[in-house]
Amino acid sequence: MEDILLVRTFTIIGGLLVITTIFSKINKAYETSAEAWITIIGGFLFFFLTYIYANQYPINLIYAGIFSAFLGWDLGPGIAFLGEKIKFRQYLKKIGVNSKFIYEKSTKKTHESLADKYFRKHEDLTKKLVFYYEKDSSITFAGDSKEMLEIHKQFKKKVTQKDIDSYSEKWRNIVFQALIATTLSVFLTLLVVYITDYDFGFLGIFLFISLFSVIIIELLNYFIFKSTSFRKITACVGIIIFTLYLVYDFNRLEKAVAQGDESWGTAVKIAMALYLDIINLFAYILELLSG
Repeated sequence: MEDILLVRTFTIIGGLLVITTIFSKINKAYETSAEAWITIIGGFLFFFLTYIYANQYPINLIYAGIFSAFLGWDLGPGIAFLGEKIKFRQYLKKIGVNSKFIYEKSTKKTHESLADKYFRKHEDLTKKLVFYYEKDSSITFAGDSKEMLEIHKQFKKKVTQKDIDSYSEKWRNIVFQALIATTLSVFLTLLVVYITDYDFGFLGIFLFISLFSVIIIELLNYFIFKSTSFRKITACVGIIIFTLYLVYDFNRLEKAVAQGDESWGTAVKIAMALYLDIINLFAYILELLSG
């Protein structure tokens, strides 16, 4: 059967995506930090085991399935967190609370990012995010103030615990848009590879270097810069990288089929690569759409 590699590869991808979806729906939040660490370590462990035993059927599929379950378990809290942010912004808008950045003199240490410190106009001023009610913009309060804590309390009581449809609808629409965008990207990149005879193998090293750079920038931004602008930029770059990775990995699959390769090892490795391309592309699109 000439297309046995295609059948194996796409069957594996489909199975992994189903498992990830199920486990991401089950886990909405980590109960403890230990659970988060176990999930991360377990994911890495079964990722490497999948590649080590890629040629050994059916243990390769079992390891791949367990890895996708760990990834889904880790993906769930992240998606839920973005959803809560969207709902909270809607709630603030409903009760008439806006936000703005102000510059003020301060002798105390603040959480100002290095980027803000570098670009600010006056050395004696620090950038600070404050909130205010539309009815009286002269009175402001900080994100960690008693006023904001009370707003969070009311938000959980009135919105989170009741899961009001009006607040959930916008988030469901964003998730749906991310799914549509991801699906279109997969089919379009597959079409590009199918209708052209171009060898995209040269993209490998460039994509690896680009992805490594994005990871470093994201880590620096998380621990040092803490800039929302950087997060938007890395999300856009991440979308470009994993869209091109889809082209690269579909091209790998095309070349393997042309060579008559029908091995489980090739099917599992390419399926894992395409699966991770899809998951990461979806995550970056979702982050960008959620603001």
